[in-house]
Amino acid sequence: MSLTHDLSTAAGVKAYLETTGFASSTVTPLTGGTGNFAFRLSLLTPYNGKSTAIVKHARPYVATAASIPLAIERQAFEAKVLVKVKEGLDCGPKATVPGMYHFDEEAHILIMEDAGEDSVNLKSLLVNNPPSVAVAKDIGRALGRFLGRLHSWGAAEPAMLDFFNENEQAKNITAWVTYGRLIQTLTSGNVPAVALLPEPVSESDLDDIRAIIEERTAEINTSRAALTMGDFWTGNVMVNLTKDATTGETSFQNVYIIDWELAKAGVAALDVGQFCAEALTVTLFKPEAVDASKALIEAFLTEYRAHCGEMAPHMPNTAAKHMGAHLVTITPNVGWGTPEETVKAIELGLEHLMEGCSDRWVRERSVLSPLM
Repeated sequence: MSLTHDLSTAAGVKAYLETTGFASSTVTPLTGGTGNFAFRLSLLTPYNGKSTAIVKHARPYVATAASIPLAIERQAFEAKVLVKVKEGLDCGPKATVPGMYHFDEEAHILIMEDAGEDSVNLKSLLVNNPPSVAVAKDIGRALGRFLGRLHSWGAAEPAMLDFFNENEQAKNITAWVTYGRLIQTLTSGNVPAVALLPEPVSESDLDDIRAIIEERTAEINTSRAALTMGDFWTGNVMVNLTKDATTGETSFQNVYIIDWELAKAGVAALDVGQFCAEALTVTLFKPEAVDASKALIEAFLTEYRAHCGEMAPHMPNTAAKHMGAHLVTITPNVGWGTPEETVKAIELGLEHLMEGCSDRWVRERSVLSPLM
């Protein structure tokens, strides 16, 4: 790593770039992420026709919490997947990944295409300015086509799966962040919303959940069924919209899927379940976004099913149970609402965990029915 410049600061990044093809008039810190130091560059000389670019600088710890270690090798996996997807995957006309411009393995600097200064992440769009049902469907179709093709394409590339199977940190994070905390969330007494459940989760149900945890953790650590994004949620989808100057009507332009450090050989259903859990969460806390979020999920799943190739056995059931684990473990801890509001997410999560093994339940009661 460069000892000359502090690449965790805008001034240090600007100085580092001065003698490169990415010299910039301004370097602006970006907020929202936790793992890396990220900046938007205003380039003195446009690159690939664009006047801005994004820089990510990695340290061997979480950028917002230096006491939490995070293997620096994560950046190499992201750089590799960006190149591979751009080179080998037909993503369709409306969804893509950022182009990878430059990777300095010594300085741990990754320079990539900017999704656009006016782009907004999908979570923010749904929460703060819900799109029309028509636009939500367009976004869902683009994302479903992208993810389905990613999973189908990756499954047929054994050499690539070999490389991404080495991302052990990604496996550990995926297993811990959702499943490793599941029993503790339900039993520790530290989650206020859990205390508001009509009745405590029974020991019998906890035993069933422990079995799910054991099965899923083993699968995360050993599966080579597909190339998975690893963190496919609404916050990692950057949306570009356009507004007609005459009519004022908003239409969908494209999406960029960002933050690929958890890419790995793994379980395709987890990408699907995570995305649907986050989109469904919006309907629980933002009534004004219900129609858009439901249209997004249905279009996403329908298009995914059309492009994913042969699904793994019980894929919809695995996705349903992963949705449940996410709703129980993640939703209460990320500030969606009060405990009184959040308890409904936990109840819905428990329902998905306990009933997700039933094909009939998924078909008749779950948003995942388009997969059946």
